[in-house]
This record gives sequence, C-alpha cells and structure tokens, in this order.
Amino acid sequence: MNVDLELKKAFQELQVKMLETTQQVKVADTQIEYQKRSQQHSKLTSSEIGKYPQETRVYEGVGRMFILQDIPNIQSLLSERVKKSETKIKELESKKTYLERTLKESEDNLREMVASKQATLK
Repeated sequence: MNVDLELKKAFQELQVKMLETTQQVKVADTQIEYQKRSQQHSKLTSSEIGKYPQETRVYEGVGRMFILQDIPNIQSLLSERVKKSETKIKELESKKTYLERTLKESEDNLREMVASKQATLK
C-alpha cells in the first residue's frame, strides 16, 4: 500500500513536469514565430527604403515619436535588428530542443512507471 502511494505521487509529479514542459515548448514556438516576423519586417523595410537614393531622409519610429534619419543609418539599424533576431531564434531553438528532450525523457519515465506498476500487479 505504501509503495502504491509513492508511485502515485511520482506519477503526479511527472505529469505536472510534462505539462509545464509542454507549455514552455509552446511559449518558445510563439517567441520564435515573433522573432521571425520581426526579422522579415526589418528585411522588407530595408529592401523598400533601399530603392530610394542614399541621401533621402526618412523617419524612424522610436516609441511614440519619429526621428528624421538618412537611409544608410536606418539600414544599419535594420541589419542590426535582423542579426539580433537571428541570435535570439538560435537561442530559442536550442532551448526548445532541450525542452523537447526533457519532455521525451519524462514520457519515457512515465511509461516505465506504468509498465513497472502493471508488472507488479500481475
């Protein structure tokens, strides 16, 4: 009877861990998608303003205001954003890989517990 309670408690802990890990994977997916959209937006903006002469002055949105800048300055800011997004995407993907591996291990542990429980009942 005592072993049964220990097994039940371990089973519940693993279930909670699996749920948390699944939620973290979903959050990582959402963040990756956001970074990809941000990166695409920066690339599109850079290509659009690249069509104008270099001496053209354009506005950069900063918070709730706009600052008048020249195109090369804006393009360097946009390329920096793209690089930051790429770095963030790589970090998030490695985090997601780790979480998926952890989830797989938790599932395997859960299966082993169920199998050992069934074996002891027989």
